[in-house]
Amino acid sequence: MSNILVKGIMPALVSSFTNDGTILKDSMKKNIDRNYAQGAAGFYICGSTGEGPVLTTAQRKEIAECVTEASAGRGIIVNHVGAASPFDAFELARHAKDCGCDAVSSVVPNFYYKYNEDEIVEYYKRLADESQLPVIAYAQSLLTSDPVSLMEKLIKVDGIIGVKFTLTDFYSMRRIKELNNSDINVINGPDEMLICGLSMGADAGIGSTYNLMCAEYCRLFNQFKSGDIEGARATQYKINKVVEILIKYGVIRSIKYVLSLDGIPAGDIAYPGTPLTEEEKKSLVAELTSVGYFDNYNK
Repeated sequence: MSNILVKGIMPALVSSFTNDGTILKDSMKKNIDRNYAQGAAGFYICGSTGEGPVLTTAQRKEIAECVTEASAGRGIIVNHVGAASPFDAFELARHAKDCGCDAVSSVVPNFYYKYNEDEIVEYYKRLADESQLPVIAYAQSLLTSDPVSLMEKLIKVDGIIGVKFTLTDFYSMRRIKELNNSDINVINGPDEMLICGLSMGADAGIGSTYNLMCAEYCRLFNQFKSGDIEGARATQYKINKVVEILIKYGVIRSIKYVLSLDGIPAGDIAYPGTPLTEEEKKSLVAELTSVGYFDNYNK
């Protein structure tokens, strides 16, 4: 059986909730429906965009249940279960299988400790054992190991199928894609460089700003796959005009506010994060209007 589970465009889903911990299920379902209508291949939940690492285990379980129910078999659900405690991650991984997720993913629990390669491999191996689901490793800035060397070991472990690559070293991405006779699921992470990842063989893209521009990312993906490289490049440039603005104002809080303007009240930012001020909201809308976001995106 092939390891290529995730293909296409997968939004890193924003988690909708209020400051008192209430999950806004209707809002999440609206966002899920909208993104599927625009071509999403599924969703990556409870990662950094979904604020999973700062939510309670109970909240993360409730979100997973909400998403799998709302998805109703329309796409692949990858549940990021990484946590400061690996035992919380294992509990979430077991729950992911029980509620119908298709795969789990995780950063390594190295926020305070620098684990060596063998320790990282052991963590992912146990994650696969606990979840009994395909596991997608996570290569990002906190990783203390060479990603190529690590993936060379991980892809040999039963249940580990690939990596979410959120680094900008696309040379290493290509080297990873060539492992295991290229039967390894490599997923591009940086939104603003999706075309770069696709050029180096990525099978899919996962990103925060996909919540607001899923149709554009699907267009880019399809253009690239059909050989329209110039078209894909132009779409990436168009996307990046919005990405730059969202970064300026804070990506997650900006996405949540813009979703609310689209009739999808995405709730609050997890404590101790703060929402946009009224002045910031006006400036954000003005800048997005200036690049044509409200008229020319997601259409």
